[in-house]
Amino acid sequence: MSKLVRSFIALYPDPAARTHITDFLRELRTRDRSVRWEHPDKVHITLKFLGDVEAAVLDAITADLKARIADQSTFSARIDRTGAFPNLRRARIVWLGFAGEEQQILQLQRGTEEVCAAHGLEPEQKKFTPHFTIGRVRRNADIGSLENDIAACSFQPVPVQFTAVRIMESTLTPQGAIHKERARIEFTPGE
Repeated sequence: MSKLVRSFIALYPDPAARTHITDFLRELRTRDRSVRWEHPDKVHITLKFLGDVEAAVLDAITADLKARIADQSTFSARIDRTGAFPNLRRARIVWLGFAGEEQQILQLQRGTEEVCAAHGLEPEQKKFTPHFTIGRVRRNADIGSLENDIAACSFQPVPVQFTAVRIMESTLTPQGAIHKERARIEFTPGE
């Protein structure tokens, strides 16, 4: 049996969008302490959380995913809203999302699920909603001002360019998860 690797497959924002997200997070950090705000370098869209999988299986998934998306071109979408799961009044996860431009993200996620299922991984049961997780509400936190704090920071819409899918390792530590890129599948440069 090969080594188990805690892993996920993700899309990361381009540097310009990351800078915009960083500025927004910096402002939120000064306003709201009820949320553990993500480090900007860790902000991503999870296409599939794999959990602990054997390294050999992860390598096979990576190879099959590379073949599956070989013709995928770079693409853009517009981050244009903030929200929370399940909602802002009972928030557990705070996110940045898209309105109407997420079709290619959805196609990538479906393809990723199919590749993973072919290797024996269970498909996700919840409906996939493309989003960047930017914060997690602390346990027993008073989130009464969260909605107002987010509104006061006024996230300005920003385009984000996607150029690759990344296969990531995630190591849990007392200080939080440490993410390390294991593989990157580059998209074909767009027109």
